[in-house]
Amino acid sequence: MSLYQDFLTRLQQKFPEDGAEMPMSEFICANTTLRKKPFSFEGYEFQRAIVDDMHPNLAVIKCSQIGLTEVQIRKFLSFLKRTNSINGIFSLPTDDMYKRVSQTRIKPIVDDEQVFNQHDPSKKPVRSMSLYQIDDSFGFITGGKEGDATSINADVLFNDEVDLADQEILALYGSRLQGSDIRIRQGFSTPTFEGYGIDSMYKASDQHEFLCRCGCGHWNLPTFTPQFINIPGLSADLNDLSEIDVDMSVKLNLGDSFVMCEHCGRPLELGNIDRREWVPRHPGRLSRGYWVRPFATPRLSIKYIVEQLLDYKRKNSIRRWYNTVLGEPYNDASARLSLTEIEAVMKGEGKIDVPSGTPVAIGIDVGQVCHVTVASLGLSIPVVFAWLQVPSDQLKETLANLRAQYKVVAGGMDLNPYAPLAREVRDESGGAIMPIEYSTSLKAAPLTPVKDELDNITHFSSNRTLMIDAIVGDIRNRRIEFAGYGNKKAIIQTHLQDMVRIELPEQPAKWNKLTGEDHFFHSLGYLKHALRIKQWVNNQEEQEERQMALLFGLATTVQHNASGLDFRSRIKSPSLLGQM
Repeated sequence: MSLYQDFLTRLQQKFPEDGAEMPMSEFICANTTLRKKPFSFEGYEFQRAIVDDMHPNLAVIKCSQIGLTEVQIRKFLSFLKRTNSINGIFSLPTDDMYKRVSQTRIKPIVDDEQVFNQHDPSKKPVRSMSLYQIDDSFGFITGGKEGDATSINADVLFNDEVDLADQEILALYGSRLQGSDIRIRQGFSTPTFEGYGIDSMYKASDQHEFLCRCGCGHWNLPTFTPQFINIPGLSADLNDLSEIDVDMSVKLNLGDSFVMCEHCGRPLELGNIDRREWVPRHPGRLSRGYWVRPFATPRLSIKYIVEQLLDYKRKNSIRRWYNTVLGEPYNDASARLSLTEIEAVMKGEGKIDVPSGTPVAIGIDVGQVCHVTVASLGLSIPVVFAWLQVPSDQLKETLANLRAQYKVVAGGMDLNPYAPLAREVRDESGGAIMPIEYSTSLKAAPLTPVKDELDNITHFSSNRTLMIDAIVGDIRNRRIEFAGYGNKKAIIQTHLQDMVRIELPEQPAKWNKLTGEDHFFHSLGYLKHALRIKQWVNNQEEQEERQMALLFGLATTVQHNASGLDFRSRIKSPSLLGQM
């Protein structure tokens, strides 16, 4: 190396290319490398707008294999470099993911790029798997635990793979920005379900789409649908390209396929940046959103998408294909109750006659407004006939009226957040309505009695996933019916569709909220679990009777009720179910 070249290298190391008006994308290209070459957006020009956008509330839906994680890491590190004395958080859903990304994606960039190593040689920066100091700024790399979301104050927050994270933990992360004047929060994710996570964030945004202008002048939003996809050999009668199967694929000439203009049918120049533009659907909205679809780049071919479709079909995982390859949310039948399934158990809005003294079960979702469901147990299957929305200060009076009118043989309500109220209801009902606490462990037992120091049962701990699975199973298999809901039909349907069942590799399944409007869903879950508690109590009684019979040499025959719901049996006393 000549002295002049050595001088230029040292100068660049000391003074990186930067300027107040330099876009973030240009800073990254000028100061970082990829595979020992200057970083470039060639083939991925759509990334520039996202990288340059430092909007304080930004959400990006993305498909896989489009390099967005790579550029958002560089964007995060570059922001730390270009902004004095700030803290940034780059969060991932799990510890395993954060460790892998930190070690294999972030550390090599920080270690190898001169722009991030211009500190005073006598002052070694603080650097570890979870913390990277760049000059006088700090970047925290975190997983998805509550401690990660509550222990660090930050100015900028990047949430990667939003949909794989615990949504309640993500909400906690927002509080980390409260003390900052910058308060930038940006989320990126492949989608999972409609109305969930990143899809919900995007729908609330200005919704940028990456359009392509044809030579005919028509602007297109190319998607993997028949109006944009030309595959020689494909039947014109096929309206849904996800129906392509192995037998069909044999007849297709995927090598000559192309993305076409929906107006004139000519091939679109996806790689011609002069014909591409990000356009918002709702430019007046306050939050920013981008949707990166597979045809945002010319690098993902139709052949690749079809091959992935066939591969995911072989794995019986069509939702993953929609989510990762197309970058689209998808609600499969097993993940969410459908309107058809709900309608099948809705038998009429009119009030039904339930005679006084009929055995009933009650479920209560507690809040400022409590949602109460009451089911008649006098028929072959439970019939929910009362759907009540009661202010919390009127709950005890409402339940007293129900107990006076019907024979309450089972009841369940959430212990939290109003534990004193739950205990009062338990005591006033003689233990018929028991508090139920969702277990925090995804591997918890279906139902566990919790006792005090006097060995009295105070409440039950329940596996939340199994609890919701149980009521969903009853609805799908029509082992329960709804009636008497009056004008609440739409509300009930909305609540029952507000939960989705998340299944991730090597992790227990979990039901997550979409919007939080799910109160009647949980009320029904508590009702269902109240019946399980009644079965448990009955079984305990039968065991005690057998033990007494053996002890005294009696030949007592214990009568079994096949359903476990013998409504003639006595209501359990408070002494059995516990007092506090």
